Amino acid sequence: MNTMTIDIPLRITVSLGTPTTPAASAEVTVLQPPLQPSSAPLETAADVEMERITARDYRNRTGYSPDFLEANVPVPLPILTDAQRSNAAKNNQTAPQADDTVLPYHHFSIVMNRSRQLAYYTVVNIDGERIRNVPRSRDKWAYDPRIAESEQIGEDLYARNALDRGHLVRRRDPVWGAESEARNANADTFHFTNCSPQHERFNQNSETWLGIEDYLLNTAVSERKRLSVFTGPVFDEEDPLYRGVRLPLRFWKIAVHVKADGSLAVSAYLLEQQSVLGDLQALARFNARVFQVTVEEISQRTALDFSYLSSFQVDLNTGTGLERAGAFPRRRVAELTDIVL
Repeated sequence: MNTMTIDIPLRITVSLGTPTTPAASAEVTVLQPPLQPSSAPLETAADVEMERITARDYRNRTGYSPDFLEANVPVPLPILTDAQRSNAAKNNQTAPQADDTVLPYHHFSIVMNRSRQLAYYTVVNIDGERIRNVPRSRDKWAYDPRIAESEQIGEDLYARNALDRGHLVRRRDPVWGAESEARNANADTFHFTNCSPQHERFNQNSETWLGIEDYLLNTAVSERKRLSVFTGPVFDEEDPLYRGVRLPLRFWKIAVHVKADGSLAVSAYLLEQQSVLGDLQALARFNARVFQVTVEEISQRTALDFSYLSSFQVDLNTGTGLERAGAFPRRRVAELTDIVL
């Protein structure tokens, strides 16, 4: 048998049969052009941590702490309806007496809507005094093995379109504490359970989703304070269907912190991307809107019971820009300085 190699710049190796043997199948090896050095960084400690994400023992995850802000001012998880609890993905590694609808991670927790394959909500503890700068490695998203893969949206949805894998718990928010603790929290945010499809211009826009996240984290860091932040999509039967998945048109956040006088302060936000998703290839119709809203409006839209936070919410009736959504007051956030904390 003779072998011939041609460099053209692709390398094609062809093995040819001899006259005395049956013709062999040609073996073709195609070498892709080399990556530029800047797009192939050296492996970092964060990369190594990410490689281990699916092989870890999840029993060491303590998750969100309701007593994180102050020992005498707990902020519990919202109450699910009976229908939501029945539809929630069940954690197959739940500790005795623990709620099997809750998936605990390092410094945050998630409850999954198994029929929509997305989170009902996420909630994270942020320690602004102990935040660490863990560099972002090459993103490697993983299924959470504690629930079925069919209850999580995977990589196929995000191929060849303008959808981002939008972190619900922002990558930087739980990254605090000892170095190993912070790296583990960083890696934990790259589970598909913590991911929701968001148009790239919505997810990366400094005046919308990213802008609100930056504002909350920067406030925690600059004032060296602690925050607890709830986040999730709004599920609607009219959400557009794409590749077998209904894409949420709205997302919400509720941020809780302790004021100087020791009382709680609660602010809520609604972010809309409905004008974005008409054509995922074209990117032409982007007009995301951000509102500061009431806890009651979030509860009505999500059916999650946050009534225990209502008495602590900031007064939206101050300043200008007050609007109404049915019975609920809201303020349009045109700039981040419009936010009331």
